Amino acid sequence: MEKLGNIDPRWVYLVMFVLLTIPILKPIGLALGMDPGTKNVYNWVESLQPGDIVFGDVAYASGSGAELNPQLFSWFYHCMKKGVKVIMVAQWNTGAKIGLDQCKAAAEKAKADGYSAEYGVDWVYVGYKSGGVTTWQAMQKNFWDAATGTDYYGKKFEDLPLMARVKAWDKETCKGIMIFSAGSPGIPTYTQAFIGYPLYVGNVAVQAAEVEPLVRSGQIKGNLLGMTGGAQYEMLLWGTGPTLKKMDAQSLGHLWVIVLVVLGNIAYVSKIRRKGQA
Repeated sequence: MEKLGNIDPRWVYLVMFVLLTIPILKPIGLALGMDPGTKNVYNWVESLQPGDIVFGDVAYASGSGAELNPQLFSWFYHCMKKGVKVIMVAQWNTGAKIGLDQCKAAAEKAKADGYSAEYGVDWVYVGYKSGGVTTWQAMQKNFWDAATGTDYYGKKFEDLPLMARVKAWDKETCKGIMIFSAGSPGIPTYTQAFIGYPLYVGNVAVQAAEVEPLVRSGQIKGNLLGMTGGAQYEMLLWGTGPTLKKMDAQSLGHLWVIVLVVLGNIAYVSKIRRKGQA
């Protein structure tokens, strides 16, 4: 038993490496449940009509990409598949380019699958605009003026056909908002300044406790939780996906940590007992 408490760290990391690598190369297909929050986001998009307009917000940076990029990619693709028009903004300047890359990749996949995903017609990436909550509130009354009349690329709104329908970010125009958030500014901008709008969230796992009360109160209608939420959305859309493979690796990694904790406790208890008998 004493040896359990003195395992060479190199073996610990080697086993972890193997457990994380095998599922990526050859997915195991471990069972993955379905959170109600994920299903709510999916059902919301499914309930929308072709031509409806929704808004998405990129409120995260590269450090949270592993969790939020798959969520954004799948949700955006789902919108294109349904014929739903998307206006993307970014509360985080550091996340604007990251979000754009995901939208472009999802749009390309949608086009390859036979769906319309033309920039300026089916979606527009407005990106980051300075001013914080004040600017976001101004967008509700006059979106063009508040967003300086240009998209992320500097193209004028009048040259983007979709923007003719988005003069204001009001409840009549907007059929829902999807916020991909890793911190502040993020969700509070909408719970405080967009009262009465249908709000949905894709958040990092560590924000689960913060978001749950908002879900229970009805302020947030649905939420994707971390990498699990992204994997579940992929499962609903395609039945499989790259994030599902990562979930196998994550699950095995967590299992190995649990095994190590159990072994460490067994070694500790054994050591205490031997001391008591001495």
